[in-house]
Amino acid sequence: MEDAEIGEVGVDKLAERAHEKAKEEGARMPWLRGLALSTALFAVAAAVASLEAGRYASEALLRMNEATLKQAQAADAWAYYQAKSIKQVTRDAEATILTTLNASPGTVDAMRAEAQRYGQEEDQAKQQATRLEEEQRHHEETSRTSFEKHHLFAYAVTILQVAIGLSAIAALIERPAIWVVACICGAGGVGLLIAGLA
Repeated sequence: MEDAEIGEVGVDKLAERAHEKAKEEGARMPWLRGLALSTALFAVAAAVASLEAGRYASEALLRMNEATLKQAQAADAWAYYQAKSIKQVTRDAEATILTTLNASPGTVDAMRAEAQRYGQEEDQAKQQATRLEEEQRHHEETSRTSFEKHHLFAYAVTILQVAIGLSAIAALIERPAIWVVACICGAGGVGLLIAGLA
């Protein structure tokens, strides 16, 4: 997606025009060779930053989808836990009532055994729901971190595009001062790229 955005801005064409202009004017204005080289380096750095931004955006979306899935699974596990808890309480109450009514000991024991089994299943459901919630939080945190990295690379791409555009303008209107500003912008973009890769 980021690659398409770079092409839409037209910085690639500006860079080509800057290179052509540099070749034409190379003998007359030697600073244009430095401009052509810096523009090419900025274009390469922008391409790398664009790929990384896309990669981290995809990673963030994937992790957020996984977090949503874990959230749904945790909600199901908590519902299952509640159902087992209700069944346990119901069986305990039935066993108490049957004891009061002097029902056969076998029937009362069966009710108590069933209540105990529901209690164990309830504990297992609680552990599973808790584990799923922890996985959800982990995926959300990973997603947040990936989005932060994506933004860092996206800023790098934007600043590098500005540097490329300024370089092209400097070549077209033959102003070395604008190229200096482009180099400063480009250095900032490269700095963000390096910070993102670190």
